[in-house]
Amino acid sequence: MAKRRCNKEGCYAPDDFCLELAGPLHEQCQFFEKAGAAEAPAKTAKRSAAATSIPWTGEWLRPDQLAILAHRGTPKIIGLIGSSGAGKTTYLAMLYSLLFNGKRIENWDFAGSYTLNGWELQAKTLQVQEDGTVRNPDATPSDKDFYSLYHLALRNDGFLHDILFADSSGEVFSKWADNVNDPAAENARWIYENAQAFLLFVDCEAIIEQLGSANLDMVQLAGQLKKGLGNRSVVIAWSKADLADKMPKNIVEALRQNLAETFPGAVSLKISNYSKSDSDQLCHINNIGVAKTVLNQLANPHPLHITPAAIQTDDFFFLYRGSHGYK
Repeated sequence: MAKRRCNKEGCYAPDDFCLELAGPLHEQCQFFEKAGAAEAPAKTAKRSAAATSIPWTGEWLRPDQLAILAHRGTPKIIGLIGSSGAGKTTYLAMLYSLLFNGKRIENWDFAGSYTLNGWELQAKTLQVQEDGTVRNPDATPSDKDFYSLYHLALRNDGFLHDILFADSSGEVFSKWADNVNDPAAENARWIYENAQAFLLFVDCEAIIEQLGSANLDMVQLAGQLKKGLGNRSVVIAWSKADLADKMPKNIVEALRQNLAETFPGAVSLKISNYSKSDSDQLCHINNIGVAKTVLNQLANPHPLHITPAAIQTDDFFFLYRGSHGYK
């Protein structure tokens, strides 16, 4: 069977999201065609030249493209972790929409982005449709080789920081939670090994619909995140929190206690994509607050406290404390 591709300039579906439909639904796009279709030689040459002369497309980045940031230092990576449908990609779309419409992350000033097209593709799905509804971004492809790193250059206290929000599908993270060495969880492993901080998404809607099953899945995911976490920060985002009142209180309290024990001192915020006013707490304030919290923790990491182990030995060399001990 002939390989299919898109003939819309700047779109690389199926290798990346569909540029026209802002998601992975390229099969439904009018520009998608069979590779056997003839192309004008000039157009082919133009595309080839662009591919060799431009190191990025303006869409999300992949790990092998991070060299474009190397001249400014090592970027800081924030890993988004959560189950399928937990709202990770939707959060990124909402964050960009808020920033685009004038909201600010306190003490963090926007200074550019290598992935503006990627941000725009996700954010445009949150716009009000002709029928008055607002749809969420399409599900992130569960392919283990699919990476979507969204870049923001932000200035804080006079210093420029390259920030990458690393998104991957919930299905991949579920496989990673079951088995970190699962061959189908390669991108989840990369995010976990390379991120300096994490946003952990708790899906309020899933707790309402799946009850204890969603709770167990969340506990398993949090437990795997804790292993090897070291001194890296975790911010907990309770997504779709406009439904929070419908969650069973006993399940919520059990999960809150587990997360508090797993990540002592972690900041927890409720977020939503639906606003009741221009200063809505869940939508406008807390979505920005999640970003502000994790960015501040990246800029001011908690010190690592190491307690020396007590020495159990009769060896005089190790027991010697200096001549002052005999004065």
